[in-house]
Amino acid sequence: MEQDSILYGFNNDQKIVAVQHVSDDMMRVYIRSPEGITSKDFEFYPFFLLSEATPLKDFPHKHWLKELDGGNYFRFLAVFSRWSEMWDAIHHTIDWHNNRSPNKINSYQELPILYLRSDPISQFLIHSGITLFKGMDFPALHRLQLHIATYTKQPIKQSRALRQENRIVLISLSDNTGWEYVIQGKNKTEREMLDELIQCICERDPDIIEGHDIIHSTLPFIADRCKLLEIDFTIGRDGSTVNSMNYRVSFDERSPESVIYTIAGRHVMDTLLLVQSYDISKHTIENYGLKHVAQHFGLTKRDRIYIKPERISWYWEHEPDLLVRHALDEVQEIRQLSEYLSPSVFYLTQMVPFNYSSVARLGSAAKIETLMLREYIHQKHSIPKPQSGTQSSGGYTDVFYTGVLGPIVEVDIESLYPSIMLRDSIAPKADDLGIFLHLLDSLTRMRLSAKRTMRTTDDPVEKIKFDTLQSSFKILINSFYGYLGYHRGLFNDVEAAERVTQHGRKLLHQLVQSITAQEGTAVEVDTDGIYFVPPISITDEEGENRFVSSISRELPQGIHLIFNGRYQKILSYKMKNYALLDYNQKIRIKGSSFISRTIERFGKHFIQQAIEFILQRNFTGLHKIYVNLYKDISDHKLSISDFARTETLRDTREQYLKAVEGTMRNPTASYEVALAANIFWKPGDRISYYITGNDANIRGFENCKLAEDWDPNFPDENVSYYLKRLREFAKKFEMYFLPQDYHIIFSDDDLFGFSEEKISILTLPISRESTQFLQDDEDSSPVEFKIWLGES
Repeated sequence: MEQDSILYGFNNDQKIVAVQHVSDDMMRVYIRSPEGITSKDFEFYPFFLLSEATPLKDFPHKHWLKELDGGNYFRFLAVFSRWSEMWDAIHHTIDWHNNRSPNKINSYQELPILYLRSDPISQFLIHSGITLFKGMDFPALHRLQLHIATYTKQPIKQSRALRQENRIVLISLSDNTGWEYVIQGKNKTEREMLDELIQCICERDPDIIEGHDIIHSTLPFIADRCKLLEIDFTIGRDGSTVNSMNYRVSFDERSPESVIYTIAGRHVMDTLLLVQSYDISKHTIENYGLKHVAQHFGLTKRDRIYIKPERISWYWEHEPDLLVRHALDEVQEIRQLSEYLSPSVFYLTQMVPFNYSSVARLGSAAKIETLMLREYIHQKHSIPKPQSGTQSSGGYTDVFYTGVLGPIVEVDIESLYPSIMLRDSIAPKADDLGIFLHLLDSLTRMRLSAKRTMRTTDDPVEKIKFDTLQSSFKILINSFYGYLGYHRGLFNDVEAAERVTQHGRKLLHQLVQSITAQEGTAVEVDTDGIYFVPPISITDEEGENRFVSSISRELPQGIHLIFNGRYQKILSYKMKNYALLDYNQKIRIKGSSFISRTIERFGKHFIQQAIEFILQRNFTGLHKIYVNLYKDISDHKLSISDFARTETLRDTREQYLKAVEGTMRNPTASYEVALAANIFWKPGDRISYYITGNDANIRGFENCKLAEDWDPNFPDENVSYYLKRLREFAKKFEMYFLPQDYHIIFSDDDLFGFSEEKISILTLPISRESTQFLQDDEDSSPVEFKIWLGES
């Protein structure tokens, strides 16, 4: 496949596996060759952009100031011979601004006349046109997996690594060649274990070091133990130690800071981060722990050993062999998880001028913008600044019925917004060079080519490669529309984004009308797809496909409708919130109105089961799960994992206290429990807690405790509060039943027995003119309303 220089960078150097910022004026490039890894040093010329030349008029150090073509806002490229001198120039520009403006600033981010990419490696890649991994496939990367088991004498709430009595007792390692190794602490001191770890990494010489929560847990613990034992953690390819620095998860200055570890000539890949990125749009993974994630993706082997973190010390003392097996199982699952989720990051890294780990954590907007920025700087053309404004309309979502309906067909307009942009040439008005549509068109063509190859090849390895490749392209393709409306994007254009959504809404309205005109019934519209009941005369998949083809022919040229799925029934709730029952009896739930991320586990499981029973018309089962759960809560039979809530702490301790004291926010249970337990957290950390007391309407932030402090022998959870929560969860299903039926089903009193004989589900047409109820009993007329009310 011929590579587009605008998409892949104008430098064609192959098999570069890493770039290292060696010194103030030097970058080192690591290259894979038949002889192994070689390196080459390049002079580094850091830069930033200015809207005017005057601020650097009196700057004393050597620099070059190039006026760029075109009339965009940032018209001058300032280039320097040293990284430190570039920062001197930035401070010089800040001083220049403060001497002339009453509004004093302290940071370059507040300086409207200057634009800087503060990552030196990204700067080097932008300026040189180099990207990593060109000429390589994902299996060519040498990836090493790392896991540690730590011994603690007692549970504590603060960092354990710097406590002398706590130590690493096992280090498990593996790599993608099949090599596996365990460093044990029974007959070795921790110093000897860490020395051996360093030796193993240097001898195996991986390009990537992988782990699950390696950034926030594994590497910090190892680094702190090395510090405590006065060991140099020298695992860089040049013999250097591991370094750490703070970073933000996105380009948004309001996002929480985290830590990134840099290892010369190598990359760190956290599979936890990959899982979180994967689940942003899917919302299908309940728990991001390795055990749950491996089970979700079907990676767990039959004889997998599971040991809870709090039991590691016991197993180390009593059954160390099982702990060794557990440790090896951990690295095996990390390797498999990476093989499933990393390739898309790998192929994107061949295009965008970022480090491999940076590509994994940065959003698509950053990637698109950097592709454009690289070409503009390469062509010495001026850069626009972000435009203000907000969109008045978003993507089209709608719901026409609530209740249970079926059978259901799902259709999507393939790449709806990208197709509109390409068909109608909608691009940022400040994109003088036409790079935006060039990139979008190139990615679209390459994706179609990769999909064709994937379908035609018989080689399973090639099939996986091209499937991953087309998925990587799709990630970027579907983000171009979002970038148009991104308020911080250099090339944003709110008016263009508005035109795209208007065209999209018009197409979806046309599609709904086509379905209705041919005796189908639209149920839900979700941005670029529609769920509908086909005409009653259609009774099989072949007929559904013919129907989709007939309505597809009415769409404009360049807009393609795809048959995306078929289901027995849909439980329609709200816009973008519904559940689908497929023909294999599997249920897919969409939308956070049904199940939010932070609700208690017992609530999530109850809602999932309730949806399943409603779709199956099993009202006896629905009643039983409610009654049983009511009794279990009343009798303290739930475990802490069932009723604890886990939330993310977004603010620092100081930010939270200041906001509460200034009445800018109310006290919150998650923060209050962390404060009470004297936990030192950083933004992005998660905490689990539960509610105590006796009053159902108690203020949670005044009656909360850490989940780890719950004692099953003396349970003190607030029964009244959690019964109230159960009733709140049940309330979600009130709309599907007549009032008397609802109260019979969701009642904890079985004194007079329960019978589902006369209970039916209500299906409500969401009509602008009618609120008529439809019941799914045998007397309902599907012909009259053009639907089958859950009766297949």
